[in-house]
Amino acid sequence: MFNVYASTFLMRDGRIANLDAHLARLRDETSISTSAIEDIREKLRQAGQGVFRPVVQVVGSTVSIDLHPTVLPPDEAIIDAEGIRDERRQPTRRGPDLGWQMSKLQQIRRRGANGGLLIDDRGFVISGIFSAILCLDHSQAHISAHPRASSSVTMDATLEIFEQQGIEPVEHPDGMSMAMLRSTETWLLSSLEGVRKITGWMEYGSVLNPSQGGVPRLGAPTHREINDLLWQAAEYV
Repeated sequence: MFNVYASTFLMRDGRIANLDAHLARLRDETSISTSAIEDIREKLRQAGQGVFRPVVQVVGSTVSIDLHPTVLPPDEAIIDAEGIRDERRQPTRRGPDLGWQMSKLQQIRRRGANGGLLIDDRGFVISGIFSAILCLDHSQAHISAHPRASSSVTMDATLEIFEQQGIEPVEHPDGMSMAMLRSTETWLLSSLEGVRKITGWMEYGSVLNPSQGGVPRLGAPTHREINDLLWQAAEYV
């Protein structure tokens, strides 16, 4: 059986945030050659101006790229408050569980939310369906280090920015509690949708506001500032 790898991200006018990190992960998780990487870059260049959602899929040594025109995503999100039991077979790899993840996201969207959260058997939050999670609390950035949480290029880049500004990362190896997510400023981070702030929780058909209680930011950049910084540093394909 061939290994399957699938990744998507946002491309704006021929530029991709954290492009080198995306290509490094592609090399690490597949067996494709350096020339295949250059072929991918050439196909991406052909898209030209505009906003696109490229999907890169590798099955064995076969590479396919689909360029989907899209629009810039919103930077705020309403999230379904009922966690989804994580049934991914290969949770730390991109691609093998894509169908299962897409089906869960479609179910969530039909209920009126923008996204959902994956939980383990104990109810701890692992991640979003396709996103990493970060909670801001005073001068600390709390992140999920659950063993079933996959790596995130956007999270890594965000933590580098935080480090420069003195924001300390705190890892949670058991995942995050839902109580923490709903009582702090919480972000979802992905290569396709950037950094989104959770502004509402969908519960029994109603949208409830986060109960943050006015926790001071203490100089931490906003999610919009992080997005701006990521795109300022975005690379041409």
